[in-house]
Amino acid sequence: MTKRLFLGIALNKQQTQQLCELQANFDSTVRLVSATNLHMTLVFLGQVDAETELQLEQQISLMFKPKFTLSLDTLDHWARPKVLCLTGQCDDPVLLTLAKNCAALLSQHQLHDEKHPFTPHITLARKAKHLPENMPTMTIKPLLLAPTAIHLFHSQSTTEGVKYQILRSWDLE
Repeated sequence: MTKRLFLGIALNKQQTQQLCELQANFDSTVRLVSATNLHMTLVFLGQVDAETELQLEQQISLMFKPKFTLSLDTLDHWARPKVLCLTGQCDDPVLLTLAKNCAALLSQHQLHDEKHPFTPHITLARKAKHLPENMPTMTIKPLLLAPTAIHLFHSQSTTEGVKYQILRSWDLE
């Protein structure tokens, strides 16, 4: 049996609340990402079997995982996946190193082939055809991230929708 896995950053209560307040400005035509599922993905791993999952955990334990800070301050619409997300500039070499180290796991294990360069973002809504029409009147307060850990998440389909469960965590150095 395989699991759909990704590495990412969990948000604290204050960050989640800030994003929920932003989501409240969106119209009812979009499907909001639930507060419990808000996160920032470092790398999507795809379907992973138990043996590969164990190998990944061992490699992540040994991998350089530097601390970083990031400000997400731009509401963006990505047309192809039809999502609204909060993005920011990724010019921090420390974050880029962490993302590169995470992405290297894909080729080492012949996992999901990521076709897009790393863009730090938090998906806020799905099934979005465009930016909210009230966008010009929205105040977007920058979301400051200074995580202390990365997490291995399991994306599970349930009758209530997708749930993201943290399977394991590693402290950032």
